[in-house]
Amino acid sequence: MLKIRRIEVEGFGPFADRQVLEFPEEPGVTVVYGENMRGKTSLLNAIRYAFFGTVVGRGSRERLAHTVTNRERAAVGKFGFSVTLTFEHDGTTYELVRECRPRVMLPASNDDYVHEVEVRRGNMVLGPNEAPRALTRAFPKDVSRFFLFDGELLQEYEELLHNDKEEGRKISEAIERILGLPILKRGKVHLGTMLAQADLEAGQAASRHKETEGVGAALQLATKVRQGHVEELARKQADLKILTEEKLEAEARVKSVAKYRSLVEARERAVQRKQDAAVEERKAGVELVPLMDEAWRTLLGPQVHKARLSVQQLAKVQADALAGELRKKAADHGECDVCLQPVANEARSRLQSMVLDTSDTPESLSNAMARLSDLMRFKDRDVAGEVRQLAKGLHVLELERASLDSEIRELSAKVSDSDRETLRRSDRTYQEVIAQSEVVKKSIEQQEEKVREQDEAIVRFNRKLAKSDLVDLRLSQGRVTILRAATDVFTQAVERYKGDLRQRVEATASDLFLAMTTEKRDYAGLTINEHYGLTIRHRDGKAEDARSAGAEHVVALALMGALQQNAPLRGPIVMDSPFGRLDDGHTTNVVQALPSMAEQVVLLVYEAEVGRQRMRQLLGPNLRREYELEHVSARRTNIRLVQ
Repeated sequence: MLKIRRIEVEGFGPFADRQVLEFPEEPGVTVVYGENMRGKTSLLNAIRYAFFGTVVGRGSRERLAHTVTNRERAAVGKFGFSVTLTFEHDGTTYELVRECRPRVMLPASNDDYVHEVEVRRGNMVLGPNEAPRALTRAFPKDVSRFFLFDGELLQEYEELLHNDKEEGRKISEAIERILGLPILKRGKVHLGTMLAQADLEAGQAASRHKETEGVGAALQLATKVRQGHVEELARKQADLKILTEEKLEAEARVKSVAKYRSLVEARERAVQRKQDAAVEERKAGVELVPLMDEAWRTLLGPQVHKARLSVQQLAKVQADALAGELRKKAADHGECDVCLQPVANEARSRLQSMVLDTSDTPESLSNAMARLSDLMRFKDRDVAGEVRQLAKGLHVLELERASLDSEIRELSAKVSDSDRETLRRSDRTYQEVIAQSEVVKKSIEQQEEKVREQDEAIVRFNRKLAKSDLVDLRLSQGRVTILRAATDVFTQAVERYKGDLRQRVEATASDLFLAMTTEKRDYAGLTINEHYGLTIRHRDGKAEDARSAGAEHVVALALMGALQQNAPLRGPIVMDSPFGRLDDGHTTNVVQALPSMAEQVVLLVYEAEVGRQRMRQLLGPNLRREYELEHVSARRTNIRLVQ
């Protein structure tokens, strides 16, 4: 277990003169109060620099040494800085001194500085080879994110729910590292190496006998071919790891110019929307042309409808007149003009009674029917609604285009003074790394498939050899069988162990989460996925999808504490301003939960976030020591012990 006992800084950030923090031996919380620009993040970075020789800025970007040296000292020609860290690891005390000194009188770049490190174990200074090993054993860099973090780093843990992202995979691998799984993976690799050697020796033994010579040669060839694919797979995986780091660095560079990039992208979106609007305008114009060709029908429609009704009425009147005329003729002449049949006397009398007095002639009906036929050929179509809708759409598009023109001009003015080449170069590098990564991933998949094919071939050859009665073949096959069974058992055991470990992390994280959340009645705990991502589980058993930023924050803190309690590698948790996205209730709960997260907790915090009296009430006897970052000037901060 790692415990920090003392840290001394000089010339580092705002700490111009030598400043010291000493940590109590008893488990508990040490609080360092400080306002903005007073040096909270510098203290976190001082610990990171002491162990790893790097200083991290916003966006997890490494800061240059020239920007870390105290500005007040630099103004009078004093450059460089040093950090001395005293820590315990597994009961042994170490003193770590890392110093950054200028090579020249007036350093101007990172190349103008040299870094020196010295590690003492007791009274013995460790050599250049032993010192890095001792530091790595005590505090591996790739798991430091679980011990040294701020609010920004906590946000990255959302990526664990989306493991298709590189950052999610990186965090997942780091979690397995802190939980000790790489040791088991190395054991699996070792067993695989032994099995491959046994397969090769079995093939060699079979090649010495005439009846199994062919199978033995094939087994040797398959084993060697498989080994070649395994080696190529390892090379490709190493290449992918490098490319992944390059991708993350490229992402960080892209994020570092996010403001300008977002403006450029906003302008590109505006230009695209303008182009889309122009396309929509042209499309609407094309649709409007045939509608306008038919628009006259809309205007004439009511008049034609009215004329149609009038002519229909006239035609009816005239049809009635024609019928009367025909009845009259039939009554007068005793014969029907239509069917030319004689009309009986009784029918003639009845027809005479039905005859009406009219002056219309049959020819009038013919004219009316002709007019009605002409009017019926008129195609009714009311396109007014469609025309109005298209016209309104065109007006909206014209207004949008004008608005987009103004937006594009404004965005262009904002990015006119930005480094566009840097933006293009960062994006180009990022895209190139992504393309290279995809090629390597495809190659890895191909190599894995080839390894599987050779594995199947090796198993087939060994089965054939297992049928032989030759003594030396039975011995070699026995070794192969035992090692293959051991490999399978070990693989299953590792997967079972990983599953059990995830469940323990889930249970511990759930307890911590329920202690820190303010929604204790609604939430039942957390559910872990295979990549150690945690989702909030509602009491109805369903996952809570609408997670707020504050909820993400609490989940991440619960994961930190759970890893501490379930990992073989344990150490202090140093948190810089972790309450930025938390309300008052969550802040209270998190402070009270701090002692259960780790044996040693160092909290760097704004006093206004919690307040000293409230901090003392919430932590009680678990508050072991308090420090204050005292403002001297804009470029100078002193560390004062609060009595």
